[in-house]
Parts: sequence; C-alpha cells; structure tokens
Amino acid sequence: MRYTTISLALISFIWSASACAQNNLSADIVIVGAGGAGMSAAIEAVECTDGKAKVLVLEKMAFVGGSTLLSSTAYNAGGASVQKNYTAEDYEAKLLKGIPNADEHDRANVKQLAQLSGPTADWLMAMGADLSRVRNGSQLMPKDGGAFGQMIVPVLYNRAQKLGVQFVTNAKVEELITNDKGAVVGVSATLSEGGRQNIAAKSVILAAGGFASNPELVKRFSPQWAGYPSTASVGATGEAILMAQKLGAKLDNMDLTGPQTVAYDTGRGAVSLTNVRYNGAIIVNRQGRRFADELGSMTVLGTATTKQTDGVGFLIFDQKSVDNAALMKNYKEKGYFVQAQTLKELALKLGIDSAGLADTVKRWQGFFDAKKDDDFGRTLSMVTRIDQAPFYGQKVSPASQQTFGGVERDNQGRVLKPDGTPIAGLYVAGETADQYGQGVSLGIVTGRIAARGAASYVFGK
Repeated sequence: MRYTTISLALISFIWSASACAQNNLSADIVIVGAGGAGMSAAIEAVECTDGKAKVLVLEKMAFVGGSTLLSSTAYNAGGASVQKNYTAEDYEAKLLKGIPNADEHDRANVKQLAQLSGPTADWLMAMGADLSRVRNGSQLMPKDGGAFGQMIVPVLYNRAQKLGVQFVTNAKVEELITNDKGAVVGVSATLSEGGRQNIAAKSVILAAGGFASNPELVKRFSPQWAGYPSTASVGATGEAILMAQKLGAKLDNMDLTGPQTVAYDTGRGAVSLTNVRYNGAIIVNRQGRRFADELGSMTVLGTATTKQTDGVGFLIFDQKSVDNAALMKNYKEKGYFVQAQTLKELALKLGIDSAGLADTVKRWQGFFDAKKDDDFGRTLSMVTRIDQAPFYGQKVSPASQQTFGGVERDNQGRVLKPDGTPIAGLYVAGETADQYGQGVSLGIVTGRIAARGAASYVFGK
C-alpha cells in the first residue's frame, strides 16, 4: 500500500460521514471497519443479495476510509478491461515473487486474489472510480496521477450510502458474541452515544486493518520494524486480529509485512514518498550510490535501507518526475522536496557525496537510454534520465506500513481454526486477514469475498 497526506476537501467529506441512530442496532451482516475492505464488503453484501441484506458498518475512528484513505499510488490488478496484454496470471506471478516460500494455502489465496482483481477493477470503474492510467502492467491509477485513496474512498462511501448501508463512527468493537454452539451472533461495542451495547447480527466480517500502528504488536509479531514510525492509519492497531484469536482463530504469517520503504519525516509525522519512486526517482545512500531496485520488493528495499549509513536513503529525481503526476506537484507545493539547480548543489543540501552522486546519475542515464538496469535489474517506472533541472531529493527511511499476517481464512472468507474448520458466522477481509497482496487491491478484493461468504451463510446460496 502507498500513503499520502489528505486534502482539506476530503477531510470535510470524510468527517461528514454521519453516524446513524445508535440505539437498538442490529443487522444481517455487521462489518467491523470502514476502510477499503469494509466498505467494499458492505457494497458487495447488498448487491449480491439484490438488496435483501441489512448491513451495518462500525468504525472506531471518527471518519471512514482507514488506511485506504492514505493510499497514494494505485490499485493493482491483472485482467481488467483497461489493461492490455496483462493478465491475472501475470499479476499472480508478480505477487508470488514476494513470497517465494509460500505454502499451498497462501498460494491458493494469492491465486484467488489475482483472478478477482481485474473484475473488481471493472466493478470499481462502474461505480465511477478513475482507474484509467495504467503503469508498470499491474498499476491502475487516476488519469492525472493524483492520490488514489482520495479518489476511491468517496466512490466507495457514496455507493454504500446509496445502497442503504448504515455507518456508525466512533464505535469501538470490544468483543465478539457467540451462541451456545460457538457461532458468532453479534458484537459488543462502545459507542459515542449510548455507551457499551450488544449488537445482534447473523454474521460478522472483521475488516479493521492490520497492526502497523500498534508498537506493541509490531514488536511482538514483526520485530524487524520495531522502533520505526508508522505510515498506516492510526486506527491500524490489530484489536480485531486478537478478538478472533481469542475465539480460537488461527493466526499465520504474522511476521510477513510490507514496510513503507521511503517514509519522510515532516516534523509532524511520517508520510510516504512512494509516489516519487513510481515517477522515476532513484534511491542512493550517503555515498551517493544506489543500493537496491527502487521498485522491487518492499521488504528487500526496506531492509537494504536499514543497512546504509545512518539507516537512511535519499530519493533523487528531476523536473520531469515532478511534471509526471498531480501528486508530485502537490508534494512540491507542500515543501516535501529539497530543490537545487545542479546535482552538486543538491548533494550539498542533502549531505551526500557529490562525486558519488554524479557517477551514479551518469550510470543511471546509461541504463535509462538502454532500458536495462545492469546493477539491480530495475524494469519499472524508468520515467526520466534525471537530466532536467531543477533537481530534487529527500532523505527517507523505512516505516511500519502494511501487515500481511493475520487471521487465517478460506476461499469464502471464513475464519479458520488451527484444525482447518471454520468459526460459524465469522468472516475476515483486508489486513485483518492472513493474505499477501498489494494494499488497496488486497482489501477491496477480500472484502468482496468475505461479503459473498457472509451473505451465503445468512441467506443461503
């Protein structure tokens, strides 16, 4: 997933997502979390039941969107109508490169994600989502290169509202309620109005995100990123994962993460500059040398950065990169970039070796001309030779961002116990689930899967 800051206009929108009446709440399907996974699940639950399903979404934050709201770059897919010669199988192969030691269960989930990614992209576009700009085969983004999350969250929320989905914000789910047979039949939640109450449901979908913003859980499950800042939603604190575990759910791959590899400390918190990588930047160390494929595995790049002097890297790019996307121009206006008329001046401002940087950029220009990166094999987003002044850069470091480990699920989104049997009435999606994938597409696709499973459980096939 790729993260950015939020516009004032969107802040106004998401805070206007009003809560429904908070007394005597109940639903056919209760969804915990109003991010991309939760809202997609809500929409699918109503659509796949031809409007029969009464759906309630509980969000602990004061606004909807979750980490999806902070996504800066793209929805990833294979086989969408806007993609030429890039199939679901191509996307599956790309994903599997990120988990070479995946077991049979993980591979099956990745295959399902890839197969449904294209049709789900078309589903989003039918709602009005702008996925018209295709880059690097799998990436679908707004035509102007603007922030993806700020486009998709209003699309999802507006569709859910039109379908009659109820949202309650400032609603913290504390516990899952079961009957005497162990089936989940509701949740206990603390609401901003009315305090703690039990909410009856015929099925529950957990879509409350991962645990990247919970330092305790990061230290416990993925200690390799302990001590780093988080660029995930502040609501990504993992309670839903622990609630499912308490009920007997299996947790798996808890150390598997997708760190933010290029987080910039604004002095007011860390933000992602991933969009900069996808618009042609290279990354160098204090010696001015590249040390990894900038568009390769997030874990590989993040780990490589921690091994550089001071544990940091420096994004280096030029005016062509800035002109390539609306979000890049927005970042420049916000003052996120250090600017200089020459590479030597830029190196001085950033505190890196100017001779090393000059040699690296010259070598990069040769790779760009040949369309072949002999050092690290980069093939994606080779947008610029880095030869058009002014030049730009910024110091970046890894951050905790996306967690792939979570509650084990089957291909219907059902929560599984260690023996492989499902917990009746309980479903899981997004980063709450054990699912490898790429940010927004992972959430939206698995949200739809869980919704269909829950709807089938409640209404029959």
